Amino acid sequence: MVEIDGAFELTGDEPQDSSFLYNSGLMTIEFQKTNSAISHSWDGEEGWTVKLDKETLYLYGQRDTLFGDYNKDRLILRSTLDDRPTYYNFSPFEEKRFSTPALLEESWEIRSENSLLKDLTISFTTDSSYQVASGKSLNSQIYFTYSLGKLAAIEYDFPATSEMGEGQELGTIYFFKTRGGKVKGIFYPVTDGVTTPTKSELTLSKKVR
Repeated sequence: MVEIDGAFELTGDEPQDSSFLYNSGLMTIEFQKTNSAISHSWDGEEGWTVKLDKETLYLYGQRDTLFGDYNKDRLILRSTLDDRPTYYNFSPFEEKRFSTPALLEESWEIRSENSLLKDLTISFTTDSSYQVASGKSLNSQIYFTYSLGKLAAIEYDFPATSEMGEGQELGTIYFFKTRGGKVKGIFYPVTDGVTTPTKSELTLSKKVR
C-alpha cells in the first residue's frame, strides 16, 4: 500500500490472497467531538486525527494511517502498514452509561448461551504470563486482563477436541459494568475462520465461596 497524490493504492508487488479468513482482534476506538479519536489495544493508548472525505474515513496516527468505509452499523478499516489486504471490523458499542468492572481478586461464573463458556468458572490477573488461556480441562481458569479505557478485555482460545475441528473457538471478550451493576461481556466468537462471526453476550456472577 502506497500513497499516490493523496490516495492510497495497492502496489504491484503486494502479495494477494483470494480467500478471507476471520480472526479475533483486540482494539477499541472512541471518537471525540474535535475531529479526533482515541484507540486502546494490546500496546496501549493512541491518539488519532480524524478526517472525512466523502464516504471514506481516515485516522492519522503517529505510526500508521487507517482508512475505510463506515455506516451506523459498522466501521471497516484498513492499515497502510499491512503487506496484504486486511480488514478490521468494528461494531458500535450501544451501552450509553457504563463503568469499568472490578474483575480482579474474585472468581466468576459465566452465564452465556455459548456452549464452551457456559457455566465456566474463571478469574482474572494482570500477570502477562497468562496472555492466552487455552483448553477447558480445569474447573477454574485464569485470564490475562487488558485495560482498554473504561472497558476490560481478555483473549481466549479453545483448541479443537476432535480431528474434525469440533470444539475449536477463539475470541476477545470486552467486559463492562452496567448502570444496574451487572458485569457483562460482548464478543464475536471465531470458530472455523471462514464463518462470519456474530455478536454474543455473557454475564458474570461472583462465585460464592
